[in-house]
Amino acid sequence: MAMPASQASPRSKRPDGNFIAQPTQDVAAADRSPMTVSDEAIARRAYEKFLARGCTHGSDREDWAEASRELLAEAFGK
Repeated sequence: MAMPASQASPRSKRPDGNFIAQPTQDVAAADRSPMTVSDEAIARRAYEKFLARGCTHGSDREDWAEASRELLAEAFGK
């Protein structure tokens, strides 16, 4: 059973693979749509990390997780 948006964790993964974050209570009513980061954006950032590491394989999951965290933090201005 799905949890109501008001009770969702600040960052959870949607079935389509994107992350979703619920706005805080101090956000204006017009801005209450959830912020998401697309898989495409995460993939680009993870690939940049792969290139920066000299194209060495074996850290794809770590790159994906780190890219996801960074993009979500940037979306919230933290």
